[in-house]
Amino acid sequence: MVQLLFPVAEARVSAIGGLMNTEHIMRYRFTSHTRHLILLTIISAVVVVIAGSMALLIGFRLLPINLDGLLLPAYIIAMCAVAILLLVLVLQYGYAHSGVWIESDKLRVRFPGMDEQEMAWSEALFAVDEGEAYLLASKGKEGVGFLFGERRYVRLYLEGMIPEQRAQFEQVLAEHVPVRRPLRFTLMTLLNSKGELVARGRLYLFDDTLLCAENRGEKRIFLYASLKDLDSIKQRASFYVGNLECEAFTFRYRKEHVIMLGYETTFNRGIGNSSHWSVTGNAAEWVEAIEKRKDS
Repeated sequence: MVQLLFPVAEARVSAIGGLMNTEHIMRYRFTSHTRHLILLTIISAVVVVIAGSMALLIGFRLLPINLDGLLLPAYIIAMCAVAILLLVLVLQYGYAHSGVWIESDKLRVRFPGMDEQEMAWSEALFAVDEGEAYLLASKGKEGVGFLFGERRYVRLYLEGMIPEQRAQFEQVLAEHVPVRRPLRFTLMTLLNSKGELVARGRLYLFDDTLLCAENRGEKRIFLYASLKDLDSIKQRASFYVGNLECEAFTFRYRKEHVIMLGYETTFNRGIGNSSHWSVTGNAAEWVEAIEKRKDS
């Protein structure tokens, strides 16, 4: 199977006032994820053939020696491999109809198992790429690449592309909106002045602005503020989750915001949910970085 590294150009033809209008659309597939699925498909298929053949040969006693003790294990392995193969084929079908489409008036994203997202260029302010270092550190679990508007954002799932694709995509994306790379970035927990949970979010520090957005759910933008408009930036007492200490800092922008540098990741294990808390930063370093950029 041949994978396309370059974007696929599509054309949409419409008739307006009797005139034919052709709109070119660039589609970027999630080649990196697809390659992993193809490898898993091949491995699963090989296991099905080997284990299934062995089970049949043993069951019909076509082998010169008695291997009845291996019949049940071979059958179980074959059935498990079939189940994995079917699941991977379903995922491959989903990826075949997924991707990121850059159109003349908007951007669309379709990712397996997720609702389709789109944002008009008139709504978009800028895009953010957290960079390869973060992608490697998070092992692709959090992903990189977001398109931000004034009140919401769209996840681009750039982790599903190979590096060459990401570079090509960002080059075309930059023709529509600026592509920014943060000076600092972390996952965090946003609290109000009473210490009540507002959301689990993403915190970005740019040259002259601070951005705080929801990491899941409705993908809301909580604040996008010029650093010159921030007041009372200071470290505060840490929060504790069990024995885990999460540092925190506060600042005022229209009202007081509390940033807890700890993040809860929730896992759905089928029989219930579990969560894991992790420390995501140092409060003194964040306060120093914001103050330094604010004074520059």
